[in-house]
Amino acid sequence: MKRHAPDLAVTGLVALVVLGPLLIGSGFWIVGDMVFVPDQQWRPAWLGLDGSLPRAVPMDALVSVATAVLPGALVQKLLLLGGFLAGGLGIARVVGDRAWFARAAAITLFCWNPWVYERLLIGQWAILLGYFVLPWVAVAARRLRRDATDWSPAAVALVLSAICSPSSGLMAVGVLAVLGLGRDRRAWWRLAVMALVANLTWLVPAVTADSARITTEGVFEGFAARAESGAGTLASLLSLGGIWKTSIVPGEREAVLLVLLSCALSVVALRALWGSGSGRARWLVLGGLSLALAFLPVIAPDLMEAAGSAVPQLALLRDSHRFLAPLGLVLAVGMAQTATDLRARITPETTALWSSVALAVIAPVLLLPSLAWGAAGELETSSYPQEWSDVAALVGDDEATVVLPWGSAYRSFDWNHRRAVLDPAPRFLRGTVLIDDTVRIEVSEGSGSETVIVPPEDPRVVAVGTALAEEDPAAALRALGVRWVLAEQGMVAITLPSGGEVVHEGDRLTLVDLAAAGPVADDPSVVRPDITVRRRIFVISGHGLAILLLLVGATWILRSGSNERHTA
Repeated sequence: MKRHAPDLAVTGLVALVVLGPLLIGSGFWIVGDMVFVPDQQWRPAWLGLDGSLPRAVPMDALVSVATAVLPGALVQKLLLLGGFLAGGLGIARVVGDRAWFARAAAITLFCWNPWVYERLLIGQWAILLGYFVLPWVAVAARRLRRDATDWSPAAVALVLSAICSPSSGLMAVGVLAVLGLGRDRRAWWRLAVMALVANLTWLVPAVTADSARITTEGVFEGFAARAESGAGTLASLLSLGGIWKTSIVPGEREAVLLVLLSCALSVVALRALWGSGSGRARWLVLGGLSLALAFLPVIAPDLMEAAGSAVPQLALLRDSHRFLAPLGLVLAVGMAQTATDLRARITPETTALWSSVALAVIAPVLLLPSLAWGAAGELETSSYPQEWSDVAALVGDDEATVVLPWGSAYRSFDWNHRRAVLDPAPRFLRGTVLIDDTVRIEVSEGSGSETVIVPPEDPRVVAVGTALAEEDPAAALRALGVRWVLAEQGMVAITLPSGGEVVHEGDRLTLVDLAAAGPVADDPSVVRPDITVRRRIFVISGHGLAILLLLVGATWILRSGSNERHTA
């Protein structure tokens, strides 16, 4: 325990400096896709039962269960803090044979870099958690390579990664394959089986999705990595930056010099891994594959579009920047080796080299100070106005609600500092809640820009959009089975459907009961999810098998004794 104390101290310090305002304050961080509510309502979509494409399956289900026991704000704090602690202690375990300062260098780079900043600011907290699981995947891979029968840690790590997000599950499989597979064929088939079972949590809902249509036209170009500065896109990616959403890029990343210095740090870390031995070669291969996957849509968007047209499921790769995550793992290991090499050169005559070791530890912080203290103040905490709870109390479990304004799933509320955020209504309200999931992306074209529009995937959204355009939208919505219209005020002018009773009218929310002006159709297949018995069996079985793999793996680990017997 004494040996791990420095790792815990460094990781805890990094987590506190990054998450400080959230941890010590009240309220939520509500930004981008990071939407936590006081009590997240349960709905079939959280398990992928509604026939739509799985996004945060089953993570949203776990959050819904957790918020039934704990306040939503506390759940958010625990998840983010737990993620940073798991990531820092995990990467320290990967380089556990190095001195404390080398482990500290790995922790700092892994937890403090542009990829972490940009995923946090875009609100993709579940993908961030998947990133923090990767070191444990690497630990499991090393054990699997030493002993093909030592499969239990790999099973647990794969399931935990897949729970975070589909892309996290795929990245975990890639890391485990590159770092863990050798000539032993037993390891190959064990990995294949475990990878399949672990990812059933989202694979089965994806295969059985029949109420969604996948669009790939323009998405690869729209979500491709971007150059943050004049140094170019490759330089941004090599230094773990380059997200497509340029509006969240920190100011220092727009400076060519700082991006190039960050690239130099990456090159130094990769250079430290260059040498003899299959172990180091595997890390370099993993880093190269990660960088290539992130860069592919930039250099070959037409190829990706053509492939996506033939295989629409490739839309999973549209935000290729997220697949830089394994490169962060590789660079952290390289930085630990860099610090170790520097220490080996220190003699009584060269004690000044200790400053270089210290620089290796703090360089990521110096190159990206904006990540400190809630991304330099960008992430202020917010609390939901009482109106949201008042409206939620009026909507029943078996009723459908349409949320206005129509045209986008993202909102910018005055009580949330006008940050763009995914509409919280589907998590706050009971029953079926429909929002327009059309995505609009600004793509730079020379001196100007164009808007790439990704149409809605849910045909129910198309039906609602058509109803809203009718001469009598209230009657058209009732015919679809919609009872409630919720208008979120203060962003754009909203025209409420005439016909219906306003049951709540506040400064920020207006709720209209369409049933007051006529009967609402009770056909559940129109706007409510049509959960067939067959789909329920398939989806629940997929979740059950993944959970079984997790439990068996964890039980086998406990049965085998403490992890301390198995050094990484």
